[in-house]
Amino acid sequence: MGEQGKIDFLIFGYNGVNNTGSEAKLATTLIDLKELVEKKMKRLGRITIITQNVKNQRRYTPDPDIHMLEFSPVSLIQPWIMIRQKHDVLLLNEGSTFIDHFSSVFLWMFCYAARLAHYRGKGVVAYSNDCGHLKPRNQKILADTMNKSIDLLMLRNPDAAVRMKEYGVKKEIKLVADGAYLYPIPSQEYIEGVWKKLELDPKKRPVVGICPKEFFWWPVAARFVGKKENLYNWPMYNTWTEEGRKNSQKYVDQTAAYADWCVEKYGADVALISMEHMDFPPARRIYEAMKHRDRARLVASDEFTVDAIMAVLSAAKFQNTTRYHSTVLASPFGVPMLTVSSDTRCEAVFRELEAMDYFIDYVKHPNRFPEVENLLELQIAKTEALMKNEEAWRKKIKDAHQVFQGRARMIRTLFEQWLEKEFLPQAKF
Repeated sequence: MGEQGKIDFLIFGYNGVNNTGSEAKLATTLIDLKELVEKKMKRLGRITIITQNVKNQRRYTPDPDIHMLEFSPVSLIQPWIMIRQKHDVLLLNEGSTFIDHFSSVFLWMFCYAARLAHYRGKGVVAYSNDCGHLKPRNQKILADTMNKSIDLLMLRNPDAAVRMKEYGVKKEIKLVADGAYLYPIPSQEYIEGVWKKLELDPKKRPVVGICPKEFFWWPVAARFVGKKENLYNWPMYNTWTEEGRKNSQKYVDQTAAYADWCVEKYGADVALISMEHMDFPPARRIYEAMKHRDRARLVASDEFTVDAIMAVLSAAKFQNTTRYHSTVLASPFGVPMLTVSSDTRCEAVFRELEAMDYFIDYVKHPNRFPEVENLLELQIAKTEALMKNEEAWRKKIKDAHQVFQGRARMIRTLFEQWLEKEFLPQAKF
């Protein structure tokens, strides 16, 4: 334990890559630690964030008292990096750790860190996470780690809890919601400043948010050399097949046509929002393929922080998203939405909203081909149906937001109960 009984935390997450959702979730986790462990318990010691890039991380976490551990994929061949870390609690913050179609690496890294922390007598907490489809080997690794090495397991949706039990996890699962539902809403003055910067005015023209991503260059794989445009973080590269490239271009063309339809149908301005760095290449390609690109704006996470992207989402008449956290960050504004999905994350949200009529199951990883050929027609039909009930959907999403926030607040309560159980015998708060 740290100096004078202080509790040191090591936060394991997918940070430092300009991922809006991960950074929003991290920000609310840090608020919890500050308000609970520092202000209430008076026990907060050192916080260390594992990040892939310290410079990027400081855009979101400027507090100089929070330490950074730069940890790139190449660190996998240096396991002693984790051995050297001194902490009392390993806290898993990344929501998508237990989903392996991107790569198995992140799952393996956390499971190694969790087993090591448990072996050393440290606490291990999963701080509102998801669970998606896993290969049989990874199901076994997950179940073994959760059953033997985790102390507090909190999952953010019912689908994840069911799936984890199917994989053999016997550890008690606490159902919460994603911490980003509690992300503070920026001031109206700030929001309108972002609109002005982008020349958006939802009072004059409706705004449509489109959050695309690249579906077809997975998984990430180790390569000593590769093309610069495919570099993820050396030595890891995104991988393509020839069929994947063709499907990627088809997705871009169909989404550009959909964006043009939104301009023509609703007289809208279109915000092409890159929720993380890897989303910018497809967003730019969609922009370049549009007929009405003068009515489109590129909103890239490399430039816009969580607050700014939240401001853009708040302006939307509706959004068409591939990204889980754009549904979360638009939730307080009641933005109606449809999704073009590749995994279980958006599906879980839409199932809870009873909005599966607006869910397009586009790609089933690890297969890299679309499940539907008529994506453009599907998006148009679902958008028209959504807009027929726009006000009802705004109310429904705002009501659901209150429920999700209530579950998200349980994270801190459950965490406090666990901390008291673990650390009260050693010192009084």
